[in-house]
Amino acid sequence: MDKVKTIWMKPCHAESVVDKIQSKLKRFKQYFKGWGFNVQGERKKLRAKLQDELLDIEQMEEDALLSLNMYNRKVEIQSNILKMLEEDELYWFKRSHEKWLHEGDNNTEYFHRIANGRKRKNSIISFKNEDETIEGTPNLILHATEFYKNLFGPDIGNLFHLDSDLWEEGELVSEEDNSYLTRPFTEEEIKSALFQMKKNKAAGPYSIPVEFFQGCWDIIK
Repeated sequence: MDKVKTIWMKPCHAESVVDKIQSKLKRFKQYFKGWGFNVQGERKKLRAKLQDELLDIEQMEEDALLSLNMYNRKVEIQSNILKMLEEDELYWFKRSHEKWLHEGDNNTEYFHRIANGRKRKNSIISFKNEDETIEGTPNLILHATEFYKNLFGPDIGNLFHLDSDLWEEGELVSEEDNSYLTRPFTEEEIKSALFQMKKNKAAGPYSIPVEFFQGCWDIIK
């Protein structure tokens, strides 16, 4: 508190009251930033010291049994190191969350760097299938398609046909209904399905958004 009071009471050569307050707050920010760095530095030194002491105790333990006091000291050091690691993890989590709140929610360069970094990290460029190396997006898509076709498709030899006498006469689809159900698609049906698709959605397997097809339809027609 004495240090805070000293910083606040320092003379400030500013014309308006608002400028004076801003100048004092800036001093506080600089002070606490330096204080934070010092605290982190001291914590690192303390943790390194504890780790060195723990290493010495463990080396002693390899040669002979530890005394009760030494064993209790070992447990205490391990507990302190674990607590410091948890506090460091929480500190950096809060720092990263704070940075995201300030810079990540808007359409900023920081947001795009994070998004592009995640995309690069999650992108599959190639992989090995037994002795075969599969590379390139078209080959990866083809391999994945064939894999899931074989995984979820019918096994060879398990195909069977239904008995034609399974349904009664009135339960069968008429020739007229069958012709209607298997008729080719019309342009109006394709257009209706295309324009029912919502915009600003994830692109399909060819990385082309639905807005492109809708725009092309208007241009062609």
